[in-house]
Amino acid sequence: MLKLVMEEITSHIKCIDVDDKTVSTFKSYLKHASKIFICGFGESELVGKAFASRLKGLDLNVFVITETIVPAINKEDVLIAISGAGNTEPTLTTAEKAKERGAKIVAITSFPDSELAQISNLVVEIPGRIKAKTRDYIERRVSGEYEPLTPFGALFEISTRIFLEGIIAELVDDECRPRHF
Repeated sequence: MLKLVMEEITSHIKCIDVDDKTVSTFKSYLKHASKIFICGFGESELVGKAFASRLKGLDLNVFVITETIVPAINKEDVLIAISGAGNTEPTLTTAEKAKERGAKIVAITSFPDSELAQISNLVVEIPGRIKAKTRDYIERRVSGEYEPLTPFGALFEISTRIFLEGIIAELVDDECRPRHF
């Protein structure tokens, strides 16, 4: 079973195809944001926390929404909302509130037609989630709604983590590249 799961994950990662314009826009949002906020729920939150840690290592002003001390979000800021289904509460509510306050929203989701994607300025499509029967994350977990070989949306979270590590590598490369004047 272990080899089968590893093969599924490896082949899935090879299918991810985020275009250069999306990557460039995402990096620009990060570089120009006054503050970067990250939200997700369940494993998506854990992926977001890992990304926040990497961004903090680059001296960016980053906050995870569920932490104890989080400032208000404003129009100079960006919210990265991670939700495989694209309609997970409270991620969707957080994104809606950030949008009302004028922040840029980056949705990382498996469904570019989801509610989250529709209110976002930028959508990063990472395949891996099934269509959820309910918006409620806890209800999905308790009822056992997940993919057969990689439970709990693992393909989405693993793929998102790898994508975000690639973004960090690109940001570091941008900083290390010699400037031509």
